Amino acid sequence: MLPPNSDPAPHHTQSLASRLRANQSKNSNPLDITTPIITTRQGYPSITFHEEDFMHKMPGRCKYTLVGKFINAMPKMEVIRKSFVAQTQLTGGVKIAHFNSRHIYIDLDNEADHISVWTKQRMFIAGHSMKLQVWTPTFKPAEETPIVPVWVTLPELPWHCYYMDILTPLLSPIGKALYLDSATMQKTRGSVAKVRVQIDLTKARPQHVWMGFSEKDHTLGKWQLIEFEDVPSSLISQAPRASL
Repeated sequence: MLPPNSDPAPHHTQSLASRLRANQSKNSNPLDITTPIITTRQGYPSITFHEEDFMHKMPGRCKYTLVGKFINAMPKMEVIRKSFVAQTQLTGGVKIAHFNSRHIYIDLDNEADHISVWTKQRMFIAGHSMKLQVWTPTFKPAEETPIVPVWVTLPELPWHCYYMDILTPLLSPIGKALYLDSATMQKTRGSVAKVRVQIDLTKARPQHVWMGFSEKDHTLGKWQLIEFEDVPSSLISQAPRASL
């Protein structure tokens, strides 16, 4: 209820230009980075950033960015934007930008949207196949990214471990746990837990992880089997396998 003698709050609808200016302002806060080193290299100017800045601080502004890669021809940008929004159920905004004749940048607003779109792995835009891959600060359009989402299963996992807050640290030596499948989340299947995990195919994929049950008795525990599903066959040769 409004206080006595007060006027109702004015209703204001932002224009598209206003929203764009607001988004630009929100993302324009300067980063606290070390001053780059300015020299020359082979007769040309050279600007060298500190590794921590270029690989970690600066990419923080793009942590929810994906790359869309079209296998053949790429439709017009307005068609891509319209079809993308129609096929996704986003909780936040999205900005889609042209990169070259085969690639686009997809900037999402939050982690939930980033995960839900990326784990699709592929979309069809006006009949054209678009592969979805995670963006990295060293992205090169001619190279495939080794960072992919895969399903990981854990047979005979202890029943009281079927929870994201437990599986996240358990799987941290392998990659980043993204979400559980519905049967694991609802605990309707006891034989195996199944987790979607972000992995780097250039790193070892251990087939077992030791689950210790006591910090006092290091013999108390079990070797938990780890099984990987849907690992991309085109990249699988990159990864060494680790086993007992």
